[in-house]
Amino acid sequence: MVFLWPNINTPRLNAYLLKDLSDDELKAFKKSFEFGTYAPFSTMLELVIKKAPEDYLNKPHSYIRTKENEAGRTGPFVLIDEQVTLQDAVWYVDRFADEDEVDDGEAESTSVLWQILVKTDCLPITYVNYDIGNMSIQEDLDNCGVELPAAEDFEQPDVWGSGGLDIGDFRNSQNAWVTAEPGEFEESTDENLRKTFSPMPDKVARLKDDVARQVGVKTNWTIPQKAEPKKLLDGTTKEFPEGSVVLQLTYDPDFPWPPYEWPEGSL
Repeated sequence: MVFLWPNINTPRLNAYLLKDLSDDELKAFKKSFEFGTYAPFSTMLELVIKKAPEDYLNKPHSYIRTKENEAGRTGPFVLIDEQVTLQDAVWYVDRFADEDEVDDGEAESTSVLWQILVKTDCLPITYVNYDIGNMSIQEDLDNCGVELPAAEDFEQPDVWGSGGLDIGDFRNSQNAWVTAEPGEFEESTDENLRKTFSPMPDKVARLKDDVARQVGVKTNWTIPQKAEPKKLLDGTTKEFPEGSVVLQLTYDPDFPWPPYEWPEGSL
């Protein structure tokens, strides 16, 4: 049976509610976030939504950042305030500026808090871009009209989106890795198929159409790799029959996937 590799080690951020949301408002926020994080099939970021501590209410975001640091939670977090209903946007809060950023003319002082108001469905890709260094929060703030060096009380004229990326298109083209057993895939040595790859492989393979439909992927010709035993999340190792291959395909968002399950402890 085809083995669809699950996402592992999906990053997770705390998201603090600074205002009460109705059930419908919370559902709308979750729906927007789930769309942007490619849930439930290729989830790239998770949020643990929780009511903010009383001490965080009506306080500057810099105060909340300081309190999080004091509690040992030094990573980024999300703040949900009235902007979620006004502009479908939330605050991504990173860290205080460092001395190098002051010296480089990006911030006026180390009291500047790097944060950005971002569209809910664009939050996941924004986080990933910052995490892997594709983009920086300073670049995005600059694109939103923030003058650098940023002042301690800088205002953000525009809400950050996706930087021109089509979230829907990206959602439709997420890679899916599968291990297929003999009989579940077909191979070809047709040069017209092989020459689309560089370097040209000896053969290409694809999952059979009916098999692909059953597991929620879109099949296409790709370069097969020999399947090796795979360690699962529960610590056990899954073995595959001789002749099994690994194929890189794409998820089918229209497949009837089970509903996304929010992390334990999240509203």
